[in-house]
Amino acid sequence: MPIVSHVVLRKFVYDIYRGAGGTEEDARIVSDHVVDSNLAGHDSHGVINAPNYIGGMAGGPAAEKMEIVRESGAATVINVNGALGMVAARKAMEMAVEKAKTCTIGAVGLHRCGHAGRMGEYPPIAAREGMIGIVLLNGGGRFMHPHGGTSRRLPPNPIAISVPRANGEPLLLDMTLSVVAGGKLLVQSARGEPIPEGWMIDSDGNPLTDPNVFRERPNDTAVMPLGGFQFGHKGFGLGVMIDAIAGGLSWAGCSREQPTRGASGIVMFAIKIEDFIDLADYEQEIEYLAEWVKSSARLPGIDEIYVPGEFEQRSREKRLKEGILIEEPTWDRLVEAAERFDVATPKVLQT
Repeated sequence: MPIVSHVVLRKFVYDIYRGAGGTEEDARIVSDHVVDSNLAGHDSHGVINAPNYIGGMAGGPAAEKMEIVRESGAATVINVNGALGMVAARKAMEMAVEKAKTCTIGAVGLHRCGHAGRMGEYPPIAAREGMIGIVLLNGGGRFMHPHGGTSRRLPPNPIAISVPRANGEPLLLDMTLSVVAGGKLLVQSARGEPIPEGWMIDSDGNPLTDPNVFRERPNDTAVMPLGGFQFGHKGFGLGVMIDAIAGGLSWAGCSREQPTRGASGIVMFAIKIEDFIDLADYEQEIEYLAEWVKSSARLPGIDEIYVPGEFEQRSREKRLKEGILIEEPTWDRLVEAAERFDVATPKVLQT
């Protein structure tokens, strides 16, 4: 499999998007998003999806397609009209931050939004402004079964939260309420590798290890809620409540056979810390928390205890130096797209 420098990969994807008719801003935001996802170790949201966004590049700037349909002092609801989700989501969090500066809390809901990628991209925008950032999404395809059921009923419904700290990058939690994101199944399929038992079941509740059946048999397979057979009521319950908040407040509609406006609704929250406590005091409290957690005795074979976001930081440090490994099918799709738009294919570090 090719290994590619992030600098080379970033320009390659950007050039493809520009060739497809994307504006400079849209092409930059989306290419940065997918490559940064790979750097963070989230290959399921990286360049494996890059060709999927080509069709959204034409037709003018994504920001111009965003239509405000309701607004108050602290809240805004936006119809994205199918525009590039990564552009819309970034601008929505920036809007939430601006509202929080005067209203303590800012909230922006998006519906009819294109795929917004990795939710962990957006809360740090607020954290770097001295705020708490929270993102809820009822989206990602309805492939999770309810606790005690076997039919696909809910999306993975991710939640992402980021808070600033005194030293280092903000803490960042980015997780789905299914045991695994759907994109991770696609990565396993692209790499020709099986999935572990406990990720997916068939309609009789039997465990499945072939990732290909995720797409091939949508009517009799489902991904398990976080917690599996024993504690899946927790992941399922949180997933339902995220669906209720993100689907309901965004106008997208909650999960059902035909959601009101297609589901995939996003709600962004920014909370101004200074209106509760001096920012420096809050950030120091987060340092105390991180230090306390990391001071725990460790299990055999464990070199370090990570607080949320540190795994991604370690992955980024490693991949910045060593490059990003790309699955052959993914690289082939990128090369095919490049040829279509007369973009030169770069050299890779190794294969």
